[in-house]
Amino acid sequence: MADRKNLPAQQQVATFYNGINVQVFVAFLISANFLTNIVEKEIDPKAETHADGSRVYGEFVIFELVYNIAFTIELAVNIYAHWFREFWRSKWNIFDCVVVSIGLINMSIELPKSLSLLRMMRAFRVFRLFKRVKSLNKIIVAIVHAVPGVRNAFIILGIVMAIYAILSVALFSKNADDCFEPGGDARFQTARGGCHGPEYFGTFSRSFYTFFQVLTGESWSEWVARPVIWYISSETGTFQAVCAALFFCSYVGITAFVLINVVVAVLLDKMSAPEEEEEAPEDKKVDIAASTGEEVSQADANSNGEYARPIQAEFVADGSSSKANQLKAVQEQVGQLLEDRKKMCKELDTLKDNTADMKQKLAQIMKFVSD
Repeated sequence: MADRKNLPAQQQVATFYNGINVQVFVAFLISANFLTNIVEKEIDPKAETHADGSRVYGEFVIFELVYNIAFTIELAVNIYAHWFREFWRSKWNIFDCVVVSIGLINMSIELPKSLSLLRMMRAFRVFRLFKRVKSLNKIIVAIVHAVPGVRNAFIILGIVMAIYAILSVALFSKNADDCFEPGGDARFQTARGGCHGPEYFGTFSRSFYTFFQVLTGESWSEWVARPVIWYISSETGTFQAVCAALFFCSYVGITAFVLINVVVAVLLDKMSAPEEEEEAPEDKKVDIAASTGEEVSQADANSNGEYARPIQAEFVADGSSSKANQLKAVQEQVGQLLEDRKKMCKELDTLKDNTADMKQKLAQIMKFVSD
């Protein structure tokens, strides 16, 4: 790792930046910034802008200035400590650059009203906390690994929802479409000034959103299914109403009870996979500790540092130069263990030779006694 460090005092800066005290302080700043945003939106939600969109410079803008300066300094130290490839290989560092850059833009220039939504990116600074808290980072990494499998399950769920949405447009879009006309049934008027059938099932997009509402379980029976069943029962008869009820019940059974559980199962399966991969190196360490004389010979052949290459690769992949000292300590411990095991093997060979001599002498004594 030293070969890649060519900036003055870069190793010392990396050790300082990756130290526990600095990381805890940065995590505190991120949390404080997030809490400041919460307080700002709670007590004075319009503190940032006038009615015409121009900025207001108050207490919270001062807080924003302080946080932007602090995060800019932190990012600059991070870049210097891990320049160049080591820094840009981390997606978290790229995310930090985007968030800090947007903060600097908001602080430096007056954005037009069409771009004022960029200020909302400040709320996403809290995601930087996930990089510094190992337990949170582990969850995020597991979710990212689970995305491909969950994506396929969601595709199946979306196809089923689309099928039911298409059928509903054909079956229910004309229900009570005359609710505002003279002689129409006013009971099917919605709170938004529409008729139930056209509003909930008038087009594919409306019908698809309606079935998403049914999937979430939010008032699906009272506001979606019952008006349909009630209207069909009053217009055509009981049999058709029962079929409509079975239509909605079958959708709930397939999606809410089956496919959603499939998504959860796939998510749990994919999220548990990284944990098993992380446990694998520990098993290897146990196997090394319990290895036989042949494994000791193989380890002796690699005692010049080859034995510790898997551990070194793990530290390098992590991208944290603060672990260089830990890597060195691990290599020294491994080398000491190999030396101790070599001595034990030599002592074992000596003991075997002594045992063979004792057996030979014992055989001579037994022969002498028998004669």
